Amino acid sequence: MLSWPAAAAINYLMRDAGWARERLMPFAGSTVRFEIAPASVFLAVEADGGLVQAPAGIEPAAVIRLSGRTLFRLVWLHDESAQREVQVQGDAALASALTGVLNGLRWDAEEDLSRVVGDVAARRIARAGSALFAWQVKTASNLAQSLAEYWTEEQPLIASRPVVSEFIQAVDALRDDVDRLEKRIERLALRAPPRDRT
Repeated sequence: MLSWPAAAAINYLMRDAGWARERLMPFAGSTVRFEIAPASVFLAVEADGGLVQAPAGIEPAAVIRLSGRTLFRLVWLHDESAQREVQVQGDAALASALTGVLNGLRWDAEEDLSRVVGDVAARRIARAGSALFAWQVKTASNLAQSLAEYWTEEQPLIASRPVVSEFIQAVDALRDDVDRLEKRIERLALRAPPRDRT
């Protein structure tokens, strides 16, 4: 159900990105399924490098699995470290080409808005949207930092880094002490006279 809209959206973003279509052309006829729980998108690569909804009943050449959170980090935050959370099964070259294309595509919202409301209004709307998004990210970050401080300092629900580090050092010291004690007991056992069993 989501495959057709996803293909249409990606093709729209690729309309002025000839490099993206060229990168996908060698995989014409190949299919790929994106599994983003609880939904999945099943796409096929066309001869011109565009994407269409893949026909049902075909085994995909590649399966790409990721969470909604990972998708958000990749698409909206452009967080490259989120790529480590993407799981790929099947044709790795196809998956790499497609994820590379998706990572490189950018939506020029200001350009699309300018066709509807004009250049000046589109620029103002785009700036307001960017400022709102930046404010939301900063607010979420500040809230997370405040909660972490509250839970480590005011209501110790989470251990702070220094406390965890001190605990790890204490465990290491205890382990070393136990090892020394075991060796000492072994040496004492070797020195002890044999016991008479009669």
